[in-house]
Formats: sequence, structure tokens, C-alpha cells
Amino acid sequence: MRVTGRRTVFEGRFFRIVEKVIDSGKGENLAWETVERTNVHGSGAVVIIALTKDGDLLFEKNWRAPIESSVIQFPAGLTDVQAESEGDAARRELLEETGYAATELIPVFLSPLCAAVTSTRAMHFFAPGVEFVGRTGSQETKGIEVIRVPADEADEFMLNLPEGVELDLRVPGILWLLRKKGLI
Repeated sequence: MRVTGRRTVFEGRFFRIVEKVIDSGKGENLAWETVERTNVHGSGAVVIIALTKDGDLLFEKNWRAPIESSVIQFPAGLTDVQAESEGDAARRELLEETGYAATELIPVFLSPLCAAVTSTRAMHFFAPGVEFVGRTGSQETKGIEVIRVPADEADEFMLNLPEGVELDLRVPGILWLLRKKGLI
């Protein structure tokens, strides 16, 4: 299968919808609508799995408009600053969203965020030994609640979320990979 054509159907401030024509390899052309970000560089996003010096993982409870619900996720953000490395974007996003600073970042893996819908990929970083250095007023307006959970209690935390709070299923998968790699 391969893409043989594309046309922009809609373009907004941060996204565009693109219709792609795909040669099925069996003499058929298929149409598939995809979403592309217009405000990112490189892969598009970073995810930070932060572990404090006390052994707590940092999660975020973040209200998400598309699903109209709060979701438990890891700190993350876009690579939306020109000429900023993914590592620098990860440090910036972690600090902006949580008030924690990372001195060490270990690249873990690159993966699609939602391969059926968007081309955006996220570089995942493990940040051991993060320290709280303070939040600025701008984080409060994003509606992000930082939740510290001892690493050995993360599974129980994910299984017992408050009613009305959803779990981003990438979270347990990311933790599984980090455990398999011996990072946590």
C-alpha cells in the first residue's frame, strides 16, 4: 500500500484535515482522511515519564475537550518551538506543566499517538530524579492537576481512578516498557 495523492480538505489554526488516496496494491484506490498538526516541528510531541528523587511517578489529570472528560496521562507537550530539540521541549513541557525540573532525560522510544487518525508521533523520555522548583501562574490556567504516586503503587492507582476520570491507555503500556527496560 502507498499514498498516491493528497488534498487538504480543511485547515484551521492548529490542524488540517487531509484526504489521502491510497493505492491498495490490488488495483483499488482508497480514500482516508487524516489529521495533521500545523504547529509542530519534528515528530510533533514529547512525553515525559518523570520519577522524583523520592520514587514517585508524576501523572497529570488533564481535562480534554475532545472527550469532554478528565484523563490521567503523563506530562507531555508539542515540539512547537522552532529549532528546539526534543529533549529541550521535554524539559520545557515538564517544567511548565508540573513545576518539576529534569537534569537527566533518557530517550526511550518514538511511537505514533493515534496511527489511525494522525501522523503525529511522540518521543518518550524517562526523567529520573526530577525535583520540584516551582510552578508559575500560567500552569494553573491549563487546568492540569499534578498527581504524585509511588512507583510501586502505580498499577493500583490506575485501577482505582475516581468516577468520571479516564485513563489514557498509553500510560500502562509505557510503564510496562519502562519496567521491561529496567528503568523503573
